[in-house]
Amino acid sequence: MFMYNLKDCGGTFKGLIGECMFKLTDKDIIITRFFNRLKYLEVFGKYLDKKQAIFISKNWYSLDAVKLSFVNGEKKIILYEVKTRNVYNRKIFSKPKMTLETHKLYNTAKSLGFVTKLATVWLHDCWIYDIEINELNKNLYCIDKPKKYDSVRGQF
Repeated sequence: MFMYNLKDCGGTFKGLIGECMFKLTDKDIIITRFFNRLKYLEVFGKYLDKKQAIFISKNWYSLDAVKLSFVNGEKKIILYEVKTRNVYNRKIFSKPKMTLETHKLYNTAKSLGFVTKLATVWLHDCWIYDIEINELNKNLYCIDKPKKYDSVRGQF
């Protein structure tokens, strides 16, 4: 029998697991791949202006997570880009990758009044993880080559 290590896995499977782990830290976070966008707009659309609602509807599957919160009566709609990383790479400080299309997407979101954040799920040994949340800032990631799905972004 061969033992597998999740921290050695790459690609979207590791990212999916990281998104689920991120969701476990806050009951108000919605992971877009598991929540119907029409249902989201039906329930939370009253908190969005028209341009924001169109943006959410058009880009639902390109966003990792969404959170609506009220702090001192002020509404905040936070859009998260979630990255899952191995803690042993923290000391090396290689930046996570993001495509240019994703970079543009979050810049557009910011211009529409959304709060944009980068949530990093750090995987430790023995099923332990921590979450680091920062304002989404180009200094925290590098632009990667385009992905196949970038050409169909926003067509849903």
